[in-house]
Amino acid sequence: MEETLDWVRPRENTVEALVYGMEQSDGVELDLRLTQDQRLILHHDSKTEFGEYPECLTIDELPDYVEPIDDLLANKDFIRRWTEEGAFTCIEFKSPHPSSGKAGGWFNGKEKEQHMINMIQNLQELLEPIERSNSSTVIYSFDPKIITASKKIKTDLKFSRLRPNIRQWGNWTTQRIVATPSFLANSLPKLMDKQRQEGSPMLPCSLQYLKGIESNINIGWTVGLEGKKLERLTKYRRGYPVYVWPSKSDSERLLLDAGLTGLTDDLSPNSVTLDTGHARWTKPATQPLTDETRKELDDTPKEEHFTKISELKKEVSPWYELSDNERIKFVDNWRKKWLWARERSTLLNETSKSSLPWEVSRIIGHRGTGSSHKGSS
Repeated sequence: MEETLDWVRPRENTVEALVYGMEQSDGVELDLRLTQDQRLILHHDSKTEFGEYPECLTIDELPDYVEPIDDLLANKDFIRRWTEEGAFTCIEFKSPHPSSGKAGGWFNGKEKEQHMINMIQNLQELLEPIERSNSSTVIYSFDPKIITASKKIKTDLKFSRLRPNIRQWGNWTTQRIVATPSFLANSLPKLMDKQRQEGSPMLPCSLQYLKGIESNINIGWTVGLEGKKLERLTKYRRGYPVYVWPSKSDSERLLLDAGLTGLTDDLSPNSVTLDTGHARWTKPATQPLTDETRKELDDTPKEEHFTKISELKKEVSPWYELSDNERIKFVDNWRKKWLWARERSTLLNETSKSSLPWEVSRIIGHRGTGSSHKGSS
């Protein structure tokens, strides 16, 4: 009988969840909001559990479960993974609900932009003492103002837009209905073109663009995770990083085999076999497997997945312990396999024991170890 471990998933967007997710995968995604007293907090929803808008409260007035990002940045284990071992952090800026009256409410675009500027400046100040690689972090938002705001500040931080624009108001169904016209009008190649034009280092997108019925109804060039659609995606993408959510058990291996990054809601130590039957490896970037080791793992019977994965976690060298030649070999293989367009010299400039190129395929813990409520973005 397969072994299991006792494990209770930590609450999303907490220091506990984010530190655990950072240890168990190639990085984490987290959500930030700006309080009344200009503090950045780890929080996803537009309201607290008590129905209050976080942006209308000071840090001391927020519920105990809401933590400032300062607490995360003070955690040595999180910082070690991020700055020394090549792990990645996706930071999503959340805009206030229009009814909160903050950031211009329903109409004032200039105040929305200023709110984003305030968030960027606040975060930049907090990150100033932390020596990160240039390819270790991205900041993105559904709010289009993230791009114009970022260009009005002198910063080395990297920014991207989440498309289509999911509004801060309405329930899950309403948000999707409002976003549908944008989804239908933009194929994934079209989104990549827009991101490249804006100077974004990557594209965050929904799995709907790549898998299922929805992937066939966009106007434009359809791409996917298998067959001819995957060939088209690889040739058009040319290594441009695409971060996909949700990375579910039946799609995770397809995403990795396509050279994409998946944001997962499941980092349970007991999730060792994917729905596709493959043994699961959650550190394809920061503890990469050679083709031979990957085949060895794929050939392991399901009932032995837990034991085999436990063994390989101890045996396989993490990225930061590889020799320079070993790291270069991985980068060369990935570049060839997925037709990365950037020059080899540029890629190797981003390659060290503590950093990997933007193009690298990863598994990222969504809100640390997963979303605590279904259907949320």
